[in-house]
Amino acid sequence: MTDRSIITESDIRNSLISRADAYAKAGRTSFSAIGIAAVGDSKFLSRVQSGLSFNIRTYQRVMDWLDVAEKSVRREAAE
Repeated sequence: MTDRSIITESDIRNSLISRADAYAKAGRTSFSAIGIAAVGDSKFLSRVQSGLSFNIRTYQRVMDWLDVAEKSVRREAAE
């Protein structure tokens, strides 16, 4: 029996790219702009998408940036 509770690098990569892609597609910004704003690297998300390695701290910085950006959008929409 396989334990699906194990989170793999691929799971984390897919989660990061899916979330950034959804935010970008909603017309909020581009992958490059997210990378610059979150980690100071315009090519970060493109490199992650193409399979290059990343560390969990950088992943968390991008996810934290997306949390703040999405809250801001929701707050603006409610006004």
